[in-house]
Amino acid sequence: ALKERNLGKAVGKSVKWLKENIEMEELTVYDKCFSDAESRFDVWQRMLSFYEILLNNAEENIILVSHGDSLSVFNVMWLGLDVEMLNTIDLYGVSGGVSFMYQTVQGKRIIKQIGDTSYKIGRAV
Repeated sequence: ALKERNLGKAVGKSVKWLKENIEMEELTVYDKCFSDAESRFDVWQRMLSFYEILLNNAEENIILVSHGDSLSVFNVMWLGLDVEMLNTIDLYGVSGGVSFMYQTVQGKRIIKQIGDTSYKIGRAV
């Protein structure tokens, strides 16, 4: 559910190629940059059942690893916002970034830290 957004014929190509060959500008959450790509709404729909399972296991500590665009959709979902909010805001996931999210016993959802890249992965000596 957290996999990278499928960009259709742009998969495996450079960002430069994508920008030079884009079929449609994505102005809304429903738009697709290529006819065979996923829209951000498609990602939302794909992620929704996983999100509901996650909420049902709220008493556990869970580590999520995903891609930036998928994380930006998840962040909006986590805050309980409507999918169409993605038309006016972005809460980007950053490559290698660490975010801390939790839900209080009263059900309030909190993002304490988002996209922190100061963490370093070290080797065992």
